Amino acid sequence: MAIHPEQARQALAKWEGFPVHRAPRPVVLTEMGVLALDRLAADTRWRALFDGPDVPASEMPPEIAPAAAKYCRNVQTGAPGPLARLIRANGPFATDRGLRELPAWMMYPENRRWPFIALDPDFARRMTWWPQGLRASGNEESLLADDGRTLTYRFTGTPRAYADYPDAEVFETDTAVLVEPVEVPLDGPGGIRLAYAEEREVVVRLAAPLGNRVLVWLAHGAGSDTCGAPRTVLTSSRPG
Repeated sequence: MAIHPEQARQALAKWEGFPVHRAPRPVVLTEMGVLALDRLAADTRWRALFDGPDVPASEMPPEIAPAAAKYCRNVQTGAPGPLARLIRANGPFATDRGLRELPAWMMYPENRRWPFIALDPDFARRMTWWPQGLRASGNEESLLADDGRTLTYRFTGTPRAYADYPDAEVFETDTAVLVEPVEVPLDGPGGIRLAYAEEREVVVRLAAPLGNRVLVWLAHGAGSDTCGAPRTVLTSSRPG
């Protein structure tokens, strides 16, 4: 089913102000600073970050203090607790160009499975960019070929037994690209449908190299606060 051009326009319009020619390119977080916990579970090298020296709690930026205090509350009762040991180091963050190590404030008490890792507010102000009012949603990783234009777009779609995706609609502006796979229903096997979604992909060729532009998608559709959310793009030289 084809999407209406107005839906694509709404998604792309949110990135009209993206400073695509700025050097270095602004960081676009795909999870708004929240870590991809499955990545941390698969790669535990982040634990070595906490071998660094302590930082006095008085030096913590006020912008992240409420989140830090919430993290240190008792997990059962919610009662306030003392701040855990605080360090500063480069921590892992999910971006639209893959996992990156960025300046962060971190805590990792012994009774927690996952660390508190907050992007440094000063770095966020100077080096990141995000459309006002947009909420992150989904983060499948697409692959860009060495020519900069051939994109293997990965998404969650109808299982192969029930639909095919032979093509996709591509909408491009100077700052963003939107790819919408075209679904063709199949008869499918009879009986009970056991799978409702699976990872699919479609290969498209962009009219111009992706460059610093942002790959976006419709997410929950036009009018939603996730319409235009960014997607991750990896290259063969950066496998992620």
